[in-house]
Amino acid sequence: MDVLLGIKKGQYDLDAVYEKRDIMPYVWCFLSAAVIMTICSRSSFLYVFNLWDDANSYFTVGKCIFRGFVPYRDLFDQKGIMLYFIYGLASLISPTTFFGVYLMEIIAAYFSLRAIFRISQLFLGSRQMPYVVTSLSGAVIYSSGNFYWGGSAEEFLFPFIMWGLYLSAKYFRKEYPHPCGYGTVLLGGVLAGCVLNIKFNSLGFYFAFMMMIFFADIIGDVQIEKAFKSCLVFLGGMGLATLPWVIYFAVNRSLYSWVYVYIYKNVFEYSKKITIGERAYLFYDILKNHFLNNKVVFVFILIGIVYFTASCVTYLIRGEKTAVTIKLGLFELINLGMLLLFLVLVIFIGGVSLPYYSFPINAFVVFGFIPFCYIIEKLINKTVRFVLCPVALVAGACLIWFLSMNVKTMGVTADGLWLYKFRDHIKASGVQDPGLIVEFTFDVGLYTVLDIEPICYYFQTQTLNMDEVLEYQKRYLHSGEADFIVTCDTPAEGERDLYDKVMTERCVFYDFDHTYYLYQRNDNPVTE
Repeated sequence: MDVLLGIKKGQYDLDAVYEKRDIMPYVWCFLSAAVIMTICSRSSFLYVFNLWDDANSYFTVGKCIFRGFVPYRDLFDQKGIMLYFIYGLASLISPTTFFGVYLMEIIAAYFSLRAIFRISQLFLGSRQMPYVVTSLSGAVIYSSGNFYWGGSAEEFLFPFIMWGLYLSAKYFRKEYPHPCGYGTVLLGGVLAGCVLNIKFNSLGFYFAFMMMIFFADIIGDVQIEKAFKSCLVFLGGMGLATLPWVIYFAVNRSLYSWVYVYIYKNVFEYSKKITIGERAYLFYDILKNHFLNNKVVFVFILIGIVYFTASCVTYLIRGEKTAVTIKLGLFELINLGMLLLFLVLVIFIGGVSLPYYSFPINAFVVFGFIPFCYIIEKLINKTVRFVLCPVALVAGACLIWFLSMNVKTMGVTADGLWLYKFRDHIKASGVQDPGLIVEFTFDVGLYTVLDIEPICYYFQTQTLNMDEVLEYQKRYLHSGEADFIVTCDTPAEGERDLYDKVMTERCVFYDFDHTYYLYQRNDNPVTE
């Protein structure tokens, strides 16, 4: 029965070994995070500017929070309030560059790597190999195509997924079949609440998290009442994480705007309306494309799936670990499988996908490195394992250099870049506090480099309600209330007799090729 349940064994209780107030794991994770983000993210100082329109829209909304604007009520965008608050803090550090975002990315990566370190400790016996797992896993995770340009919502919710993965794996490895403590359940709820308020389509992970704890309470010590109380505690944790934002929107009398834009529009207007059969095929097609675009990530995830399944089967048959497989209980394997399954299912079930959507799935890369490091620690001595740590950090940096698509854009400079040409023209125009509208594209970065706030609700063109957005913008353009219009690849709708095209710039690098147009209001007065 112990084999089936995966009951805690003394030899796997490694807390006493690692809890020596050693600061090295913290230093290592921070150093790894700094190296990884400096190379991987276009927000870092190695890149001229993060030109990703999504990141710039988050920056604009976040900056405006600290300038009296209320998201969803005064500015339209679709991500969670916690993401905008993170970007708002970044804007306080540097309002016209992404340096603050870069620092926030390092912090987020640090906490993710710290969770990876703790997860690897659950399965490895040596003190050295978790350092290797952390650096190499981080390199593969952040150099993947689904990391994209840096600064995505998925990137900032990733630490909350990683720590939820650690809490869940730790419970089933070291405590089950004893009931999961309310403290762990509450913390899981808080983490889930943070995911909810950044981008809620990754909540499938936490549905599985709580589902497995619920059934563990019932099957393990058969505590049915405890199982239902745990659900309430979990929801309470989500409520605690959401309460500050409820208060914020309530004080600003915009609770309805928050719920309507962030919940209703994302749920009922963003997902595709298709049949079950079409949805199933689309789900398969999307997952296949993400696999092909992130091969290294998915290879390590598949290695982890095969190895952990083999370890579980071996343990069930033999009742012990072997020289190449770890001890793994059945419920441990089921738990990890459910976490991965529901995470993938909820992310893609809507039938909509973009390159960075699958980034949270990268959390399971860590399990692909466990078998290699487990075998290595059995074959080599402590001294050699110690030498492997700095080697892993250097190897990780090399992996990033060769795998990350962003490295290929590192040579782009400010000289001649359309963004700074447009900025310099607007500054030289003499227009005080220029009013800008971005048409036929998302935020292109001019709000950031000019350090200006939007003049209207739809400050950029959105993918939802396109006709409504364009009609709304026309009121500002045809009346001349905007001083400048910027568009991408498409002439401005609002040109007519009020605006003149003053600049056209093409931007080409790596796989990026777009033409930008800048329009300036001529001498015609603004109509009332």
